Amino acid sequence: MKSFLEFKTVSVSISGDYYQIMFDDGLDTEGEPYFLIQGESGFEDDGFRYFESHIESLIGHYLPKSASLSTSSLHISYGEKQHQDVEIRFGLHKTDFHELASALMEIIPKTRTQR
Repeated sequence: MKSFLEFKTVSVSISGDYYQIMFDDGLDTEGEPYFLIQGESGFEDDGFRYFESHIESLIGHYLPKSASLSTSSLHISYGEKQHQDVEIRFGLHKTDFHELASALMEIIPKTRTQR
């Protein structure tokens, strides 16, 4: 399934070996569209990552296949039986591209970046 999403902002949260990337419109309201990627790096890492969205079919623990990041978009492919192909356009605003790229590469080591 191919999905196209667009958000005004992206934020990165890092706590130890835990990484989270959140795409949203910064409205902080219930029902606001969003896309979230969570992952941990560490010794017992099985490679599965948690994906969450306002679109229920995109939610779940999946093995990422690929990710390609630029300063204004992310293309990510994940899942086996329920394959997801998601393209996200976003604004960086207060988020540093290098911080975003570094966090995404920790979550999905196969990430390709381009500026």
